[in-house]
Order: sequence, then C-alpha cells, then structure tokens
Amino acid sequence: MAGSEALNFVLDENIQIHGGNGFVRDYPAERHFRDARVNRIFEGTNEINRLLIPGMLIRRAVKGDLPLIPAAKALQDELLGPPAMPSMTDEGVLADERRAVEAFKKTALMVFGVAMQTYGTKLTDEQEVLMHLADIAIDVFSAESAALRARAASDRGDGNSALHVDAARVFVNDAAMRIDASARQALAAMAEGDTLRTMLAALRRLLKVTPVNTVAMRRRIADETVERGAYPFA
Repeated sequence: MAGSEALNFVLDENIQIHGGNGFVRDYPAERHFRDARVNRIFEGTNEINRLLIPGMLIRRAVKGDLPLIPAAKALQDELLGPPAMPSMTDEGVLADERRAVEAFKKTALMVFGVAMQTYGTKLTDEQEVLMHLADIAIDVFSAESAALRARAASDRGDGNSALHVDAARVFVNDAAMRIDASARQALAAMAEGDTLRTMLAALRRLLKVTPVNTVAMRRRIADETVERGAYPFA
C-alpha cells in the first residue's frame, strides 16, 4: 500500500511537471501513470487491505499471540504517572528521529488500546477507526525503516549517507504530522468532552517532535537528483 501510493504520488507529480504534454501518449509520463494505477486496485484495493492490518492485529491480540493488550495497559499506567526521563540516551546519527519513532509506536499502542477498550471485538465493524489505525501503523513501519536504512548507510560509510539521513529526517518529520492527525481523528471518534481532552493531553505528551527544515533537505535531495540525472539512492 505505502509503495503503490508513493509511486502514484511520484507519477502524478511527473505528469504535473510535464504539463499538458504529460497527459498525451506522445510522452512516457502518461503511460507510466496509467500502468501504475492498477497497483492500488488489484489483489484487494488499498482500502480493503488497510482494514486487514488492524483486523489481524486484533485477532492475534485477543488470542494472546501478540501482547498488544498488556502493552497498551502498561502504556496507560505510564501516561497516568509522572513524566519519565527519555530511555534512549544515544545521541548518534538520527537520534531525534529514532526517539520520534519510539513515540510513534507508543501513539499507535495508545490509540489501539483505546479502540479495544471502546469497541472490544466489535472494533472490526468500525471501519473509519480501523483506517486511522492502519495509517498510523503504516507510517510507524515506514518511518522506522527509513531511519534504520539511513543509520546503516552512515555506519558503513556509504557515499550517499548524507542524502539517506536527509530523506529519513524529512519522512519522520512528515510522518509525525500525519500520525498526529490520524490519532486525533480516531480519538475524537471514540470519546468526547473531558475524556477526549484527557486523551489529547496524553497524545501531546507522547508526540513531542520538533519540526526540522525540510525545505533545505528536500532541496539537497532534488539538487543531487538533477545533477546525477537519476535516482540518487540506487
């Protein structure tokens, strides 16, 4: 899902860059976009597949195969207690981003726990909440993957390591905003009044991600791509 939607965004931007020429068959932009469109449909639409992600997690959690319920309870106890010092003291490459990813995971756990408490096994009927849970899970996985890949590139002295770091920082920055929006909408669908305000306060406590200058980072990545005339991470 994440891959097909990223591809769709890139190819849509490609058509936009080509202007009117991107919309006619005389240029390859039109063919690329047309060929890619099926990826979000066949073997289950992205919307259907989104419902499967939290659905499988719920079934495994209820069976005890995945310790999500006790983990959510432990997080709830943590949020009700006094603020704790950050557990990650490493200040190496992407330290802030890796701390952000840990916050993303806790946010996902918090929203999942509230959903289970609110709906129980009937959560599978709440498709809108499931969609938000899936979007959060996708961003958590993608953000951690980006940070780990950039960290690995830096550790092995990859010549592209600086670009990897820029890309990871941009993604984590943007993921923080998307996760915050999805979490807020999911919580608002499950609670109101003082209960909702308490949950939103807990969310603010978890998601303390300071924005970074993505404009400069995106320019560096774009400039390098233009200079090479090719995808810079190949």
